[in-house]
Amino acid sequence: MRTPARAWLLASLVGCGTAPTTPPAHPSAMMTPAPAPPSFLDASAEPPEPAPAPQLLEESHSETLPRAHHIASLPEIRGFALSPDGQQLAYVQRKPRLDPKAKPSDDDTLAGWTTEAQLWIVDRKTRVPRKLTHSTDAPTNLRWSPDGRAIAFVRAHKQRPALHLLPLHGGEAEVVDLGDLMPENYAFSPDGRFIAFTAPPSLTAAEKEARWRNGGVIDEATRFRSSQLWVVERGGTPRQITQGTAHVLGFRWSPSGQRFALVTSPTSDPYDASSHQTARVISTEGTTVRELTKESRPLGTLAWSPDGRHVAIESGDKTFSMLNTLTVHEVDTGRAWNVTEGIDTTLAGFAWSDEGKHLTLLISERTGTKLVRVPARGGRSTQLGATSRLLEPPLLTDQAGRWAAVLSSTPNDYFAPTLVDLKTGALDVVLPQGQHTDGWSPVKTETFRWKTADNVEIEGILTVSPHAGTGSAPLLVAPHGGPDAVSQDRFDAFARYFAARGYSVFRPNYRGSFGYGHAFYAANRGKLGAIEFTDIESGVDALIAAGRADPQRLYYGGWSWGGYITAWTIGHTRRYRAAVVGAGVIDVVSQYVLSDINHGSAAEWEFLGNPWKQPEKFADSNPLRFLHQVTTPTLVLHGEQDDRVPPVQGRALYRALVDIGCETRLLTYPREHHGFQEPAHRAHLWATWSAWYAAH
Repeated sequence: MRTPARAWLLASLVGCGTAPTTPPAHPSAMMTPAPAPPSFLDASAEPPEPAPAPQLLEESHSETLPRAHHIASLPEIRGFALSPDGQQLAYVQRKPRLDPKAKPSDDDTLAGWTTEAQLWIVDRKTRVPRKLTHSTDAPTNLRWSPDGRAIAFVRAHKQRPALHLLPLHGGEAEVVDLGDLMPENYAFSPDGRFIAFTAPPSLTAAEKEARWRNGGVIDEATRFRSSQLWVVERGGTPRQITQGTAHVLGFRWSPSGQRFALVTSPTSDPYDASSHQTARVISTEGTTVRELTKESRPLGTLAWSPDGRHVAIESGDKTFSMLNTLTVHEVDTGRAWNVTEGIDTTLAGFAWSDEGKHLTLLISERTGTKLVRVPARGGRSTQLGATSRLLEPPLLTDQAGRWAAVLSSTPNDYFAPTLVDLKTGALDVVLPQGQHTDGWSPVKTETFRWKTADNVEIEGILTVSPHAGTGSAPLLVAPHGGPDAVSQDRFDAFARYFAARGYSVFRPNYRGSFGYGHAFYAANRGKLGAIEFTDIESGVDALIAAGRADPQRLYYGGWSWGGYITAWTIGHTRRYRAAVVGAGVIDVVSQYVLSDINHGSAAEWEFLGNPWKQPEKFADSNPLRFLHQVTTPTLVLHGEQDDRVPPVQGRALYRALVDIGCETRLLTYPREHHGFQEPAHRAHLWATWSAWYAAH
């Protein structure tokens, strides 16, 4: 379900995509005309007698890599930070491993898998990585000290998150004493003397007693504790800077060290934190200097200019979560101007460059990313061009604003730490990661374009299976989640895996996707379900007409909002041989009630109302209404701890399909939230997903 693209909860590093890529290996017939999408099903038609659920098969084309355990074994870079001089990159790499000798045990809930996450550093000149930590506890939230002599991180200490400081000249990491406070986001002052951090205040003695006396009763109005901003000098006692109920999502020290720029939300309720954000500048004593935004709106990264006179902030203008505006605020006078005026864009990040004279923007454009330089005072932009590799936010800069660190990838080259020249846009892949996919069958991707029956141009990514040959191939339709997201020409493990299993994978960018301008993004409002169905089905028709897909071997599957679209689709057409609904929304009303963030303004954007005042708008877009028409064999997958799309959604789909006699199977995964983390679960999910298709 919809998640703001770069909410401060996820983008609390030191900065915060995707881009035009090289020409497609096999260009499709451009603008292939498509017939009208299949009409809605006849509700009176009797479904055929269901077959019993099959015994799932082994992975097809098992000789072709990757297989499911290869995907689950992929290492991941979970955080990185660029040194002040731009010459060294610190990063955390998470490595899952399966012990081939492991035996079943009641004490082993991870099925023989272990996961190690350690801190590494790589020098730009030598390109040789060096491991800095060897703990069983994972470090997170990396920061360099301003003098470049130490790296800070958050890691568990005595079963609580604690701030650590590791000197690079040698020795053990020092735990910074913060008392009972548990740090979240943090940053060094420019002179390195102080550390500012966010943390919720500790419970008072009276609060602890009250909680004990009522047996831990939860009051929904006060369930979430807001984080405040604190400052501590090494060896000193933390001093609270902000007060009240507002929740501090993120902050930046000013270059002088005398002010902070803050992003806050009314409370720390995930809904408030993701939907209602404002920005202001305060002194180090907590006094408000300037309100930067007057109304709550989606906000992204904020950053001070090198001279400390200006703060630049990404925001969404007439959007729910898409960031399409970069505003520069002159703090002392209150003047502000939009440096992206006239650019209909999706911002994926930015950085001050050229000593504060310019801002370099990372823009998500269609299926790729590009870099643009704009004058800090506003004016004509300079196109640095499409990036040869897809760049992922955030942009983490050096002290001089010359270089930014990102992760980059191509469809056949795994995510690698990369430096971006903020003046020219040139890329330097500092630490290639291709060795992790050695032996995998390469794939060919192309951008496929078509027009809908109402003459709207749509495009998507087609990953061609190495087993496709010259004829029509089995097609897997895999719509992205969100719907505030976009499928782009990056490394995509899902596409690689299913291409190896023999399917060409089609990832359409239906109306509502990022990267195609505001009108395209907002076109799905009040039309959810129907508009995705129209766009995607016309694309499938175009692929069939172009000879790129076998109409007798069509499959469907998606996760989150992609699961919603899957459930909607199987209720409106019977042309797919099998479907997989992963963490999908089935009943939009119960989703409104039970999801952690998908209510209030989220629903007002998506459905143009709420289910109590505009019930007809929810009914029109509710897959639950059409489940009685489903005949497609459907596998349902869900994490048992999912707060974003609660597991009752998957159970509702399963119960409905059992009741109507449609072939189905429900698998739930313990301990998993909306995105799966345990390698055993990930390997099982991928293998079961592909086996479901193979069995049909």
